[in-house]
Amino acid sequence: MSTEIRPDLVDRMIELYCDWRTGCWDVRAAYERFLEAPAPDRATAFAAYTAALDQEEAACEAYAAQVRAIQSRYADAGEHAHRPHANLR
Repeated sequence: MSTEIRPDLVDRMIELYCDWRTGCWDVRAAYERFLEAPAPDRATAFAAYTAALDQEEAACEAYAAQVRAIQSRYADAGEHAHRPHANLR
């Protein structure tokens, strides 16, 4: 098995990373709106903030799962490629 990571897997990882970073910005913006919300709107603004946190967490977990999948898939190949052969002396 090759230790070179397929480009489509890297592309997907980058896409998921961008989704996560966008989620981070959405959380920051929602928190700012919560801080600036007038008292009657604070409950709604806080609900929007927690929803943004949930979405960011989901995006983070998707990105992390892709990283783990790539690591798992290619760790075995990398170990196999670097293993000394028993019959070489």
